[in-house]
Amino acid sequence: MMKHLWIVLMLGLLISPANASDVVNQRYIDQLTKGGITRVKQAAQSIYKTNLRDTEVLDVAAEVLLQRYPAASGRDIDSLAWVCRALGHSRNPRYHSTLNQVNTSNSSSKLRKYAKKALNELGGSGGEQYNKGTIDLATVRSSGKKSGVTKKVAAPVAFSQSGKQNLDVIREGMSREEVHSLIGYPTATTSHQTGKAFNPFNFKGGDVVRTIDLYKAKGRVVFSNTSAYSSGMRVLEVIVDPNESGYP
Repeated sequence: MMKHLWIVLMLGLLISPANASDVVNQRYIDQLTKGGITRVKQAAQSIYKTNLRDTEVLDVAAEVLLQRYPAASGRDIDSLAWVCRALGHSRNPRYHSTLNQVNTSNSSSKLRKYAKKALNELGGSGGEQYNKGTIDLATVRSSGKKSGVTKKVAAPVAFSQSGKQNLDVIREGMSREEVHSLIGYPTATTSHQTGKAFNPFNFKGGDVVRTIDLYKAKGRVVFSNTSAYSSGMRVLEVIVDPNESGYP
């Protein structure tokens, strides 16, 4: 009886939300610092779509923005515009000076426009501000952690037999590609139209198709299309079910 209780307690530690968040946050930090500008855009989009509020990740995003925006051109501008949106969506006044610096700069009009929108969404300017150089991106690239900040050591996150994380790491708003990279490909997939497909006032064409990835003995991840103008699918719901058969 005691042995069984110990196993249950250990499993609870392994799949705690804090540990799952660490996995996701580290992924975003790696994307922001170790990849090209396309990876920066992917990270910023996911940070925005998942409503991430963790300052450890957002500080890295702010530093990337401050370092890259003066020389931004072409697709760099679009990617950094998403970083602005992510910082604004956090509604954390810590990033007011960062966004205001971009807004009042001589950078592209598009980037200034998104910085201004992000400032309006931020809603305030009080409290300690993020300052350029607080994060050493070179150190982050080599160590994977923020320079000068000691993170508490968390228990390891539960993995499936395939070596991928379980469904507890998935967050609403994640892209389907991101989900597959975190937990692997599903046992099976099914799709269906929603009632919004027949709504003449659904001008953007969002949520007209839902795709469900089924993971045997894990559960289901439900995705919805973001708009008729994009093929992207984002997580709408995560259903954890150890009795999932894995088939429609």
